[in-house]
Amino acid sequence: MLLAIGHVGRACAAPQPRGRPSRRISTSTDIASAIRVVCQHLGRPIPEEVVQALQNEWYSTAGDLVALSDETARSLGVPLRLKSAITELLSSSSTAAPAPTSAAQPLEAAAAAAAAAASQLLGSTDAHRGHEDSPAAVSEQTVGGRESQLGDNGSSLAAALGPSSGSAAGKGRQETDWSVLPIEERRAPKKSRFDHKMADLPRLSQRRRNERYALSAAEISPALQAEFDAFHRFCTVRHFGAQAEPIAAVTAAKYADHMRAMLGYMHRHLGVPLDQLSFSSALPSSGREGVSVAFDYILWLHSERNIAVQTEGLVVRSLAAAAKFLFHSESKVKPTRGESPYSDLGIVKELRSMSNAAKKQAAVAPRTSDEEQKWLDWPQFLEVCAELRLECAALDERGRKRSPVAIACSLQRYLIFSILSCVPDRQRTLRELEVGRTLVRDREQRWIIKHSADDYKTGRSYGERPPLTIATHIYGELEAYISKWRAFLEPRHNYLFSQPNGEPFTDKSLYKLFWTSCYRLTGKRTNPHLVRDSIVTFLRGGGATERELEALAIYMGHSVEMQRNTYDRRTKEQKVEPAVELLASLNRRALAAGSRTRSSEQ
Repeated sequence: MLLAIGHVGRACAAPQPRGRPSRRISTSTDIASAIRVVCQHLGRPIPEEVVQALQNEWYSTAGDLVALSDETARSLGVPLRLKSAITELLSSSSTAAPAPTSAAQPLEAAAAAAAAAASQLLGSTDAHRGHEDSPAAVSEQTVGGRESQLGDNGSSLAAALGPSSGSAAGKGRQETDWSVLPIEERRAPKKSRFDHKMADLPRLSQRRRNERYALSAAEISPALQAEFDAFHRFCTVRHFGAQAEPIAAVTAAKYADHMRAMLGYMHRHLGVPLDQLSFSSALPSSGREGVSVAFDYILWLHSERNIAVQTEGLVVRSLAAAAKFLFHSESKVKPTRGESPYSDLGIVKELRSMSNAAKKQAAVAPRTSDEEQKWLDWPQFLEVCAELRLECAALDERGRKRSPVAIACSLQRYLIFSILSCVPDRQRTLRELEVGRTLVRDREQRWIIKHSADDYKTGRSYGERPPLTIATHIYGELEAYISKWRAFLEPRHNYLFSQPNGEPFTDKSLYKLFWTSCYRLTGKRTNPHLVRDSIVTFLRGGGATERELEALAIYMGHSVEMQRNTYDRRTKEQKVEPAVELLASLNRRALAAGSRTRSSEQ
């Protein structure tokens, strides 16, 4: 943008003859063009330092300039004659376009556009085409350098994403289409433009913050570590006599985390010495009575840690995996005959019973956290993607060079969000992206994510996935990140995304990057998994067809039943709205028919 302004300045530096302006302007005309037109009209050279000063303070349109007080204009070095000339030209222009307002596009229009684009994504034949019209692309197009609109009942982006200081146009937007510029020439908006401070971070639940109780790495003896290693191999590697298929390494790691937590509970609250801790001390026998310590641990988690029912289910499944590891040689079950694996072990049967009970309770249990503090509607999430794209720039808001590491972090932050906008998958997909393995180009040179059955959570049930297509409007930033900027993070791994310390993302570090970015822009603590809930809720509430919803379920790697029961976050009132409307319509038709019958009889 600066180069373009400089070019305009040089081209128009020579005085121009006075007379009628060569073109008309409106309040939405970018500030450099408006000053150029007026300077041509006045026969004066363009004061480039004035243009620069205005842009540095994020005054980007003619409307912004005329709204300045004379005192503010003087402080920025703006000649009052220039300001009054632009004001006069605007007022005398009979064809001036109306000034854009912060509520020009109501939510209904944005939602309709997103729904139409999402429908193209969902179709069984369209799901694998290039996504120029994907929901994220719609969002990008609506913000092509202007203040985009979003919010309930037509409220503006400022209302939806939080207040911004500065000009009326908002500091998150620029008037030129900067996305066509190389990253090296782009200028980023102010990072704190929406004024959401970590000091004002709301609490999501009333649960008190407790000290960690799980065993640390330093507290695990060599013998116990060897047991953890054997447990990991048991869970993830096919072996003789196994009664079930291996599970993913990330799932086995979760199970190990919960075992470390239980052993930490035994050490800190039951007084078991560190050198006496083992899997056998936690699960002492293969009979039903072997769950006694585990049962007390679950009760303690509820009374002292106030865990959710969903967490209880994961803890119990982890303990069941440990029980199978300890006593698998005692089981004589033959799964090939239709028998449930390890069903002859009393401890496993009891833990399964506890898991089933937790699952039933979780289906009706209220959520322990304040969902309002986390929830973003789908159009709002697309706006977040657009805001993050504005930050993919090598210059800061004042035109100073940013560090290469900061630029790389901005790029990968935008890519993480924007990839989720067209591939609403689990965060594991993002953490394990590898160029040439899971992130590849297909025959049509599209970027796609390719998953074998081992690359995603439900691969055992659904096998190899269909290609997950990256929207084409992301390619510029994606390819720039891969070819140049990723190297500045000095990654010590092959994954696409990397922490600034060179380590790969963990589930916790990616989770933190995601919610802190959302909070900074929106004031909401949205996490990666809620993106899946958001798109499902948006489409199921927007009249998507069963064919489209089924296609989306396959695309996201789960069943239609799970889509309906787990990811659809609409309230019961929202779900029954079509029934209420149907009954009202039915009653109106019945009354009208009865009225016509009585009239004909009379």
